[in-house]
Amino acid sequence: MEGKKSGFGIIIGAVILITGLYGCASTGSPSGGPKDTKPPKLDSLFSTPNKQTNFKPRKLEFTFDEFIEVKDALKQVLVSPPLTYIPQVKHRGKKVTFTFDEKEILRENATYTINFGEAIVDFHEGNKIDNFTFVFSTGDVLDSLSLKGSIKNSLTQEPEVEMVVFLYDKVTDSIVAKEKPFYFAKPNKEGIFEFKNIKSDTFKLIAIKDENLNYLYDLETEKIAFSDSLIYPDINFSKKFTLYGSVPIPSLKTLNSNTKSYGKVNILFNTNPTGIRYTLSDSTIRTFPDLINDSINIHYATNVDSFFIYLLDDTLKIKPRGRSEFNKKNKLKRISSNNSPQMLPKDSIMIGFNQPLDTIRFSLFKLSDSIGLLDDAKYLVSENGKNIIIKYDWLPGEKYSLSVDSALVKSIYGLTNDSFGLTFNILTPNQMAALDAIITDLDSTQTYVIKLMRDKTPIYRFTISNVSKTSIKLKGLVPDRYNLEIIQDTNGNGKWDPADYWQKKQAEQIKLIKGDKIRANWESEFTASWKTGTIFGIEPKEEPSGLNPNKEKTKSKF
Repeated sequence: MEGKKSGFGIIIGAVILITGLYGCASTGSPSGGPKDTKPPKLDSLFSTPNKQTNFKPRKLEFTFDEFIEVKDALKQVLVSPPLTYIPQVKHRGKKVTFTFDEKEILRENATYTINFGEAIVDFHEGNKIDNFTFVFSTGDVLDSLSLKGSIKNSLTQEPEVEMVVFLYDKVTDSIVAKEKPFYFAKPNKEGIFEFKNIKSDTFKLIAIKDENLNYLYDLETEKIAFSDSLIYPDINFSKKFTLYGSVPIPSLKTLNSNTKSYGKVNILFNTNPTGIRYTLSDSTIRTFPDLINDSINIHYATNVDSFFIYLLDDTLKIKPRGRSEFNKKNKLKRISSNNSPQMLPKDSIMIGFNQPLDTIRFSLFKLSDSIGLLDDAKYLVSENGKNIIIKYDWLPGEKYSLSVDSALVKSIYGLTNDSFGLTFNILTPNQMAALDAIITDLDSTQTYVIKLMRDKTPIYRFTISNVSKTSIKLKGLVPDRYNLEIIQDTNGNGKWDPADYWQKKQAEQIKLIKGDKIRANWESEFTASWKTGTIFGIEPKEEPSGLNPNKEKTKSKF
């Protein structure tokens, strides 16, 4: 019995010893201590030597000082010049291996750069090694030239971090759609890119957001940026390029359509279909088109068995079914109203609904001021049939209310509204703001479209040409933050246009200039520079006696 106990004790001890040894050898995160924030470091002693010449490897090995893993290698790892076959990138423990496909034939006398991007991270905390690269030459010399630049979004001016930058040693325009580039580079978080170890040659420079990962510019929807001129790097080359990325406007076409729901046909396009026209096989059917981003909803109400919609090169057959079921599941809802607690005397009220409207009993709407009901307001319906617009000569300082009983508004489907009401005040002159916006550093040979924006809503818009400086003077504004949008309208069509590589047209320049809030009872002046995209001035002081249009302006930030 004692022998058995002794043997059992030995087993327990062995288990404890093995468990302890396993704990010492575990790759799990140790408890306690500061969090590891440092990326792995390459152990060059146990790795394939970098920057070798006359080197034609089949397999490369990289050993690091801690356990690592490789993430998203297909997207992150770039090889210049491009390979014909996809290499294998694997990790195990502290080692990363890069293996060329057995069918791959490396070019003669070429300098290869393998950029791992952010693919290599440590096992425990995911700390990334940024742009880890390996360089070798199949000939006697390592190419040593470099080229730097940055990519920004044409509209927002924010860094483009998901685009890939290409250099082509063949410079025909069509090469970008036919062959992979000679060199690749990826921008960092600031949108800055750099080509290293490139040869002395003539290059075409472009960047794309490679949606199908084939290193070709072959999709209309791929964002693109490009240099207008060819590039000739040499040992003294120091120019830095700034590229501006935008998505070109493709030829309009339908992507898909949904005709299954009664009362509405949804058609999705590959781009915004503003201005598109359609016809119906039955002209007696009323339809109400509603544009939403890249889609059109065509609302209808009819009892016919079927009809056709003709749009672009498509013919859609509509079989209206399920009207009674539609009416059981849906309601007419008020979904928006543009009024706020404080409005200007010139403002209109717009009340939006989720369905096009058919009959509205405006005579029973109750619009009131502090004295009583008003009977001379003007009521309109928007073109898409979904908005009621109310116009009136509002009196400054007056409080108004609108009351709409149920069943006064009926949609084309026969559904009626629930009751609703609105209340609002009209600002007095002392509660309003005024501004004098001066815009400088314009190119007098160009045309500009200038918009004053309150949030995302244009308040004022005008076009100027052949001037280097202009100004906007506005009174009767709601005290709020206002921004400027300025477009250099190169083609004179009154809107911003993206780049078109095949037409050799860069994206039109646009500046979105953020301003400060302007104050009530003051005329604020600010100066905005098109060149720098900034506004400068000083804050106005409080005006105790009310806004005086003839008073000397106070400079302000905008």
